[in-house]
Amino acid sequence: RQLIDEAYRAPIVLAYNLRREIVKWRQGGMMKKPFRHVNEELEILDFVTQFSNAYHGLRILANTPFPFPLVQMGRTFLAFWVFTLPFALCSAQYELIGLLWCIFFVTYGFVGLEYVSTELDDPFGDDATDFDDLGMAETVYEDIYIAIYKADGDTAAYQLRERIAWRKGKGSALHNYRMDYMDSVHSRDSYSYS
Repeated sequence: RQLIDEAYRAPIVLAYNLRREIVKWRQGGMMKKPFRHVNEELEILDFVTQFSNAYHGLRILANTPFPFPLVQMGRTFLAFWVFTLPFALCSAQYELIGLLWCIFFVTYGFVGLEYVSTELDDPFGDDATDFDDLGMAETVYEDIYIAIYKADGDTAAYQLRERIAWRKGKGSALHNYRMDYMDSVHSRDSYSYS
């Protein structure tokens, strides 16, 4: 497998593990307080399903190639149009300084739009213009801490925060994922859903 395959598997394994942990309370799992109503459990499972659907939508977006001939043809037409614009406007009866400013701003605008479209081609990276994936993940972690605090109290939320900090300092995300995957395979073999 390649690194990208491992990265694509991580959210799927995460969703599987979340579903398993949500229903584990039926077997005497780790929840201090059981769900008040079965709909509460179903709603939490629905959140995991929504996460999985959103992830698959992003995966489709990331894996669908944009037709390169269309991009190449668009850039060729843009270059041709920008370089022939001065010849088209020079026959008009306008002042030279006005034509120069018009050509400058039109060229600046169209080339700038092309630059923006190039930057938006891959918004999930490490560039300064890409989405703040880590910031969004930290926001999700904070929301999880709040949910755990409301459900199980401040001790459980603090323990989760400490565990996340310990895991973050332990190594790379890919290494942690591989270790979690191996743990889930071993625990799945010893766990039954009866």
